[in-house]
Amino acid sequence: MHRLTTIGLRKLTHGAALSRGLPPTRMRQYTTPHNPFVLKANELVPGIQASEFQQRREQAVKLLPANSILILNAAEEKYSSHDIPYDFRQDSHFLYLTGLDEPEAVAVLKKNADATSEYILFVRPRDAHSEQWDGPRTDIHTAKSQFLADAAYTLDEFESKLLSMIAPDTHLCLTAPVQGKYPPRFLQATRSIAQTHQFQMADAHLDSLRVIKSPAEVVKIREATAIGSDAFRSVMASCAPGQLELALAGHFEAKCRARGAPRNSFPCVVGAGANGSVIHYLSKRSMLQKEELVLMDSGCEITGNYVSDITRTWPIDGQFTGPQKALYTLVLDVQLRCLERLHVAMECKTSLSLDELHHYSVGLLGQGMKDVGIIPATVGLNTPEFSRLFRMYNPTHLSHYLGMDVHDTPRFPRSSPLRPGMVVTVEPGIYLPKNDMTVPVEFRGIGIRIEDDVLITDTGIEILTSRVPKSIEDLEAFIGSSAA
Repeated sequence: MHRLTTIGLRKLTHGAALSRGLPPTRMRQYTTPHNPFVLKANELVPGIQASEFQQRREQAVKLLPANSILILNAAEEKYSSHDIPYDFRQDSHFLYLTGLDEPEAVAVLKKNADATSEYILFVRPRDAHSEQWDGPRTDIHTAKSQFLADAAYTLDEFESKLLSMIAPDTHLCLTAPVQGKYPPRFLQATRSIAQTHQFQMADAHLDSLRVIKSPAEVVKIREATAIGSDAFRSVMASCAPGQLELALAGHFEAKCRARGAPRNSFPCVVGAGANGSVIHYLSKRSMLQKEELVLMDSGCEITGNYVSDITRTWPIDGQFTGPQKALYTLVLDVQLRCLERLHVAMECKTSLSLDELHHYSVGLLGQGMKDVGIIPATVGLNTPEFSRLFRMYNPTHLSHYLGMDVHDTPRFPRSSPLRPGMVVTVEPGIYLPKNDMTVPVEFRGIGIRIEDDVLITDTGIEILTSRVPKSIEDLEAFIGSSAA
């Protein structure tokens, strides 16, 4: 894990390029016109001002009962082996309200009986040895001056300060821990409190704030979807039989990293042939073959945790077979009709929820399955038998919210009417196992999903991922167009 000097790295990469006979200019494709990690004045996350985080905290406090405190735990560092860390990713609720992208911190929002409030931030103590290895830490002075905390302390004071804030009638609010586990420091500090107070979960309140994106957040999500879209186009243009599924994932990730996306929004799903019928196929150990489809579902995450989530399915050799074209046409038609219904509802200010849109898609896709013989024509739509058969080949929901997480704001009901500022996915699919003998033989082992990210606006919708080809004509012209 020792680092090469910048000069040494340049010499190595430049020399390697020349030794392969590649012109040095080929390396420029990995440059970006600006550094996406640079903070401008008063920003805590690139593109988002400290004042916006302050406004978010004010909105959160309004949702709390009087005489209450909300405790937010930052994410902990995680390790792949005894001393090798995973890339740190901040808890989204914590980052949304604080803008602090450091592990182990604790934020407290205190709402007094008179509705006034305080924001207290607990951060790691300064440690010269640790900072020599891992980089500088935010100190208590910066927590107040830059992150706008009313008070700030080191973590070793958390237990005593927390106890001093709590009276017998104080309402205690929490957010759910990642993977069901709270940090040991928090458990120790609240051990005695848990004997006398009950904790209320605040996730649903925060989800109701996060589901509506601010103008600054929309800019961030547009950036994430633009990076993801361009990476998809690059992968598709260079796709050819004989490539590994893993190679497509690596190509996508490299393109996103080169544009400043620190990580994927989730592990790449790349399923060639029958692997595409596995909804979240992650192992990526097969090779792309002629006359097969490949399903790829991926996205990137940029600063602030803002993500994209895109799926495309295409013929590996650039030409659909007859059965592939029939099923692809069905899924694409369902998606386009759902997008149109969504647009019309938003344009006409008609109430529409994700659940209602999903129900509409089930009718369309189910009828299509009957038309091609996947579901028997004798089975009526809206019957228990239809629901059973349909879920065998599509057990997923059409849509989810998108934002600082892929499956964003999960406690905000999908039965709620959609509103401007929300970002959602629209992703119909069909997944036919290769060993299902009840499926017509020509369709067995085919998996198809088409997914776009959609911003709800005051006048309709904006498809943020529309640059990624998806019509049959566009795919057959585009796939492999830049393959060596």
